[in-house]
Amino acid sequence: MIPPSHPSSAIPVPRRRGELLGIQYLRGLAAMMVVVFHLKSQFERMGYAGGWPGGLSSGVDIFFVISGFIMLVTTAGKPISPLDFWWRRIVRIVPLYWLVTAFMTAVMLAAPRLLQTGAYDGWHLLSSYLFIPAQHPVQHSMEPLVTPGWTLNYEMFFYLIFGLFLLAPQRLRFMGTVGTIALLVGVGAALAPARETVLGFYTDTIMLEFAFGMALGQVALRDALYGRMPAAIGWALLAIGLLLLVVPLIPFPPSTPRAFSRGLFATAVVAGVLILEARVCVREMPLLRALGNASYSIYLTQIVTTSALSQAWRRLGLHEGPAGLVGFAVIDIVLCAVVGWLCYRFLERRLTRLFRPRGMDGAKFRTIPVGGQ
Repeated sequence: MIPPSHPSSAIPVPRRRGELLGIQYLRGLAAMMVVVFHLKSQFERMGYAGGWPGGLSSGVDIFFVISGFIMLVTTAGKPISPLDFWWRRIVRIVPLYWLVTAFMTAVMLAAPRLLQTGAYDGWHLLSSYLFIPAQHPVQHSMEPLVTPGWTLNYEMFFYLIFGLFLLAPQRLRFMGTVGTIALLVGVGAALAPARETVLGFYTDTIMLEFAFGMALGQVALRDALYGRMPAAIGWALLAIGLLLLVVPLIPFPPSTPRAFSRGLFATAVVAGVLILEARVCVREMPLLRALGNASYSIYLTQIVTTSALSQAWRRLGLHEGPAGLVGFAVIDIVLCAVVGWLCYRFLERRLTRLFRPRGMDGAKFRTIPVGGQ
């Protein structure tokens, strides 16, 4: 049970600066899963033709579930307007993303040969800055110039929907947002638009993962369930959820929507962490905290870091044989984490402070009484 000093806490008790350590750790893990997933394309350029755990890309699904949870919980009971909410999210997301996009644009124009999967296209470039889904001119997928940014197109759309329902009473925010997402997914199921269209993009079932996260938040706001669950269940949900995300033990048909083949397991992972947080099973681990804090920077810069290292690695002839691949993987994983942390420390934090108005602090977790609104 939750410690006596917090007898009415429905949300897992926050630590320093209002953080939930478990969620921070999970953010760092999700970012590093994506880093390892993206090794595959560079391995293929080095001649590797074997298999690869595609489930590592499920770090994205974990991010989406966390986002739904955090947006609901950190706005609960607060008199925040849609404009204030949107500006907070813009300040958090846009400056660093635009900076990385500007860097990629400069490389594309000045030395296009250095971009392994990039080519100039005016509309694609503009849409990359505006968070509008558009077909990549080389990969022909709905990805921006900074390819991991496809997830930010979903995030910004979710923020748009959620922000609108901040105008509604607290009790209707959850149902209104989730209902809108369900309606969009229903339209997609009925019309079956091509994935490489704006309609197909925004009606994809992956949008349900934000709703799954909001459902976890709704449980936290209304009931002390996480604190009543045994820690063993938390560990089981975390371990089994991660295993099923990474290893394809369940033979889902290829047509299975991602929200069900991955999103439900990602939700189990986040739920497991929330239980462990509520049972005070999460310990202070500086390295994991650093990775969690820098997860957004790691996520945005890892493509640039990996591509640059890969090109240098191949030019030096270090990619030959298994040892060359393993060496590249180890160095790349460490380098992506280090570059991401440096980006967070010297760019992301400063950009956020620069654009954040006086008196606007970041979203914090808070203790909410059972049944509180």
